[in-house]
Amino acid sequence: MRFIGYGSRFVRRGMTVALLLPLLMGAKGGCGSKENNEKLASPVQAVATLLEGADKTVSVELVLISTATAPNQFITTATNARLRVPPSGVEVPLVQSTAGHYTASSLTAPALVYLGGQTYQFKFDLVDEVLAKQVSGGNFVAVLTVPDDAVTATLSKAPAFAGDLAELSWTPAARSGIINVTNASGQTTYSTFDFSTPDFDGAKWARLQAGGSFQLAVDVFPVAGTYTARVCVVSKVSDFDKSLSVDLGVLSGFLAGRCPADLSIMVGS
Repeated sequence: MRFIGYGSRFVRRGMTVALLLPLLMGAKGGCGSKENNEKLASPVQAVATLLEGADKTVSVELVLISTATAPNQFITTATNARLRVPPSGVEVPLVQSTAGHYTASSLTAPALVYLGGQTYQFKFDLVDEVLAKQVSGGNFVAVLTVPDDAVTATLSKAPAFAGDLAELSWTPAARSGIINVTNASGQTTYSTFDFSTPDFDGAKWARLQAGGSFQLAVDVFPVAGTYTARVCVVSKVSDFDKSLSVDLGVLSGFLAGRCPADLSIMVGS
């Protein structure tokens, strides 16, 4: 399941990874251990998303991007990408569906199940001295204990007319929200993540919403009609968390959670 979006409230479009990394180091309190320095130097950025839909369909997507080049590039040379599913430890292969996107669905892989409170692991192999540089052939692995909470999402403020504000709320409020809004034609008008291109400067993580609510701007509902909002309530590990191997770059992360039923939003003129 892919989330397409735009912009950032915190990181200017076009800010380079080189400019962003010192900020991340400062936020983590120091100039660092050997492991942190190795992570900062790695150009291999991996973001995995494991989601269970309201219909119990489970999807996983692993996006691989190299920041070794300008512009950034999708990594298409990874092999043996897989997700370890508890408790049996069966490994579900992740197949490259589009450039740099390695995916699986429970619709075609019945072994892919979502078990709250269990620990999942993603892995992949990568030997590519151009895109992976010094970590070519390294250890690329991450783990996450997925949440077992019941989740809800509500439209706490509906837009009164086209071009009005709206607000979405979710529980548990302590979890982060991945938000996707589409119009009646299926076109995305707002979404948290944009992995349609390999540009990766940290803005995607800045857009991940926390606190249990989010106000949608006037641009999200530009014309009258019916819109659909999906809110997935997730836990995550990212950047310097020890759940991510050192060879994964500092922009890497692993998110998992559940998505309650979609919200239908009627917008008048």
